[in-house]
Amino acid sequence: MSIPIHLVTGFLGSGKSSFIKHYLENSKNKGKIAIIQNEFSPVGIDGRNLLQTNDYEILEINNGSVFCVCLLGSFIDSLSSFIENIKPNILIMEASGLSDTIGVGQVFQAKKLKGKVYLDHVWCLVDAQNFNRFPLLHIYIQHQLRSADTIIVNKTDLVEDNAKSVISSVRQINPFAGILTAHFGKIDLTISKKALNLFPDTGEKPLGRPDIESVVIRSSLEIQKKNLEKFFDANKSNSIRCKGYIKLSNSNFAFIQGVFKNISIDEIPAFSGPTEFVMIGNFNKQKNLQIMFDEYCRK
Repeated sequence: MSIPIHLVTGFLGSGKSSFIKHYLENSKNKGKIAIIQNEFSPVGIDGRNLLQTNDYEILEINNGSVFCVCLLGSFIDSLSSFIENIKPNILIMEASGLSDTIGVGQVFQAKKLKGKVYLDHVWCLVDAQNFNRFPLLHIYIQHQLRSADTIIVNKTDLVEDNAKSVISSVRQINPFAGILTAHFGKIDLTISKKALNLFPDTGEKPLGRPDIESVVIRSSLEIQKKNLEKFFDANKSNSIRCKGYIKLSNSNFAFIQGVFKNISIDEIPAFSGPTEFVMIGNFNKQKNLQIMFDEYCRK
């Protein structure tokens, strides 16, 4: 069965490690949780203590290899073996401060990981106190925010007068994500997951998690809105969720998101960049989605 990955992003010092610690403390009933960390990143979790318990297992990434092409193969091999040996129910991955969320998502499409993991939820931590202090790096922060399912504006207790301004700026960058405020990364996890829960509690006996995968699609091509609708219609029977940004033929961008067959396409005026979106589902028997999307772009 495919294992859900929770990707935790955010600039340096935003509180990622504090949030992960909070997540772990409040997820003891979710089965075995495994953590993927940068070995040399500052962490608020004592890895040695965690390894001495039966609750958590840690895979340390040497020199941040998931973000370095030259070491990527080593990371994929390590993660594949880690999953087979540990057999976790949930994976939590802490991304580096300048990571490309979509790029990290593409790692999970590697042949050795195909069908083993999928990107379930993207959390992005924002340092409310220092949000506007890095103008040269703002493009990286914006990219992380746009890819997030839930944005946590952290340290709001330190900037009470400016908190509303930061939240407003974040909402302009991504009006579709859930936005929560926090102190030391502590939030109500049940609230943040409700709207995006792929496997809601229906009261029925679970049949087990289906074998699904996450596929990242990137393109520099534009697409007519009617062809975009046809593309999603052609894949609706195997698609569980989709989310991202797509450049339309009228030069506007569309934010797309959906669960199962209900997909919304909302045109947005202020956006720049290539087409980037994620699809989650069972696509094993289908044509390569990247090739299929490009073909619909050219129609």
